This record gives sequence, structure tokens and C-alpha cells, in this order.
Amino acid sequence: MGHLNRSAPPVLLADADVFIDYRDSDLEVLKLVGQHVGRVAVLAPALDQVHGVTRADCTRLSISVVDVAASRLLRASGVDTAVSFNDRLCFVTCREEDWTCVTNDRALRRLCERRGVRTRFGLRLLVDVVAAGAVTPQRAAAIARKMQESNPLHVNERVIARFKDELGRLGTGST
Repeated sequence: MGHLNRSAPPVLLADADVFIDYRDSDLEVLKLVGQHVGRVAVLAPALDQVHGVTRADCTRLSISVVDVAASRLLRASGVDTAVSFNDRLCFVTCREEDWTCVTNDRALRRLCERRGVRTRFGLRLLVDVVAAGAVTPQRAAAIARKMQESNPLHVNERVIARFKDELGRLGTGST
């Protein structure tokens, strides 16, 4: 586990669901996240679940695609939890690399939080780029609405309300 210089930007490991939400709304935002918030990464097995996004797309957007060693696959298979294998892989990678797990999955968030792994909601990345001045609050709200249209189960009204509250706390005005 390499401990980075505290001034180094965080590595934000997005799970497949977060990646799909951005694919369906505005994938380009992830490049802005990488420029203003922290390096965005995705595990190769998670990227395989995201139809329509290639390694070349990730390279263009400055997103790191992380290949997973067999030893890490074995450690993930040994994690005693009900979350999917790819989610266990995200958890193990974030724990071992001291990265932040970006997910909207409640079970994965609980697993990470119980074991000291930092988490961040997928929509929180939009708040971060608004705070950095890279995206307007209006564009962020439009992206969030597109996410909700394509994923109403997980990006529901409660999630959108929390997102709007966070944008409002930035003092940036309307959504």
C-alpha cells in the first residue's frame, strides 16, 4: 500500500454503475473530474460491463483502466460479503491502493465504510467539478436529470434532492 504525498490528488475508482450513469448522461465530465478533482480510474473487469465505452475512449478522457492481477482476484474472491464480485474487486483495490471508491451501491458503500475505505457518490463528482468552476450548476443539473431518466431506480428523487442541496450549499445559485 503506497501512501502518497498528501498534496497528490486522490484516485477515484468508479464502479461500473457510476460509469454507466456518466456514459448515459455526459461521459466527458469524467475528463473534467480528472483535471480538477482527482485521477479517475476504472477496473478492466468493470469496464467490460460498460457497453459502448472502450479503452480508447478512456485514454481520450484521461481515465486509467486498471488491469487486475490474479492475486488481487483471489483476495477479492475471499471477501465475505454479499456484494458482487466486481464490487468486491473495487473494494479490495481501493483498500490496498488507498483510493476512493466511487459508487452509488449501498452494499458496497457499507462494506467500504465499515473497513475504512473512503467512498463518494457518483453525483458528488458533478458537485466537485461545479465547485472547481469547470461546469455550471445548470449543466450539472441537466446531467443529473439525464442520469435520472436512464437510471430512475438508483438516481431517484431523494438522490436528486440531495444533489441539489449540495449544489445549493456551494452558493452557485439555481439548479
